Amino acid sequence: MTPPARLATYLYDDPVPAPGAPPRRTVYGAGAAVDAFWPALLRHGAPGRYYVFHDRATAARSRLRGVPAGPGVELTVADFAALVRDFAGHPFRAWHDSEGDLATAVTLRGRFAPRRHPVTATPHVLSYPELAHAWALRLLLADTAPCDALICTSESARRAAGRLLEVVAADLRARHGTDLRFRGRLDVIPLGVDTDALRPGGREAARRELGVPPGACVLLWLGRFSFGDKADLLPLVTAFRHLVADEPGRDLLLLLAGGGPPRWGRTLRDWAARLGVADRVRVVEPVDPADRGTFYAAADLFVSPVDNVQETFGITVIEAMACGLPQVVSDWDGYRDSVAHGRTGFLVPTYWSPAGGEAFARQGLYDRGDLPEHLLLAQSTVVDPQALRAALRTLVRDEGLRARMADASRRRALARYSWARVIGAHERLWDELTAVAARLPDPVPRRAADHAAIDHKAVFASYPSRTLDGTAPVAVTPYGAAALAGESPLPAYVTALGVLRLGLLRTALAVAAREGPLPLATLTGLVADRAGEPPARVTDHVFWLLKQALLQPRDGPAG
Repeated sequence: MTPPARLATYLYDDPVPAPGAPPRRTVYGAGAAVDAFWPALLRHGAPGRYYVFHDRATAARSRLRGVPAGPGVELTVADFAALVRDFAGHPFRAWHDSEGDLATAVTLRGRFAPRRHPVTATPHVLSYPELAHAWALRLLLADTAPCDALICTSESARRAAGRLLEVVAADLRARHGTDLRFRGRLDVIPLGVDTDALRPGGREAARRELGVPPGACVLLWLGRFSFGDKADLLPLVTAFRHLVADEPGRDLLLLLAGGGPPRWGRTLRDWAARLGVADRVRVVEPVDPADRGTFYAAADLFVSPVDNVQETFGITVIEAMACGLPQVVSDWDGYRDSVAHGRTGFLVPTYWSPAGGEAFARQGLYDRGDLPEHLLLAQSTVVDPQALRAALRTLVRDEGLRARMADASRRRALARYSWARVIGAHERLWDELTAVAARLPDPVPRRAADHAAIDHKAVFASYPSRTLDGTAPVAVTPYGAAALAGESPLPAYVTALGVLRLGLLRTALAVAAREGPLPLATLTGLVADRAGEPPARVTDHVFWLLKQALLQPRDGPAG
């Protein structure tokens, strides 16, 4: 018997970009984290087999197969439809969703798995109002168990996720008298970085490439330009203007590198010009993610005054840490876990009012995307301007402190955020949850319906002109006979989704030609017996043949 794979997942997109693919103008940390996780798992994971399921087209061309794997690590890339058809034929110990969709993975288990396996998921954003229902409510409704876990990237994210689940459950209890609970765990494992690729060094070459003066003291922001869902950088430019005034004899440069909507880059340039420091503030966009190491290498310190609830971790902070850059960041979300205040950098205090104000009042009312709630909340979040100026001034003036913090930063990145450490933490958690799952009782039989599904045949029964039941006789058309003889082709898209199978279609057509006309239920039963397929799947194939005029109801028009 084939031993079960250590882990399985479904990926919407292939995490390895195509050769020569153009850089994305806007890079989101969540996407970068998901893309980096699976190559890192193959490199640093425990020996064993790992399943990655895609849709049929992506599975066929997945470039994950070319990623170097560690000793004893074996990757199987497969079509997700194959798992649905034969769940038991793809055994695995645990399932992980790197994009945070734990509820769907639990639904998959409930529909097809013969026994409980651990399900874990890593959420990367918690602040969008629609998540209260699209994410939190689905988790409360899902058949979660003590062997399941949300892997939060920081302690702040863990508290926020727990609080969101509590708030939604309490609201449902108050309004509808329900008692819904999330039965899984909330664990904390940070994101990781490639500490081999991102490391100190290359300063002179990087400065030549970017055109940075060799003797300048460079303050670097690297990240998305968006005041609506990342950070308002105008206070940073203002603090830098004061720093320039405080240090008239020092060659200072604020390097703002990133991407996003062009209006935010223009806003930063205009503000720097109005403050009289346009020659000291350089806005570079877009930045190819592959080039970010050059920017870290050219800098003396990293600064990130994030003020947005959309942020949960902040991967650029640990990238800068791996490159030996001291950090000056807001005391906010995952930054608080990452930065060791006074050792690797400084945490700048943040504060806001206890009430949501207009951001709460307008939330979910005909707005699109992040606006207005994210922007309005961020504009009332204060990253202490005086503390920000003081932290920057301290590091600009004290080259020895920068050097000590640089060394401490590199050590901390290796100890906490290297992919080897992060993947090891995941592997230990999966092993622990696998042991928990083994002690749980077998699940109760699945309900006839679940909250993630719609019975379209019942809900939309009024749409078709008629419903063909099992007694309806079915016969092969002349067009179907020609296709069976190889004289006419089947439509080219027939197996595009991996659901319709060419062999099963031909079997159904052959049985209908040899035995027909037959009642629909009889035809379905004969084909199911011959092909070893469930009758429901055969019925879908028979109706496709009817759709394409290869079969027809006996009382229907000629083909």
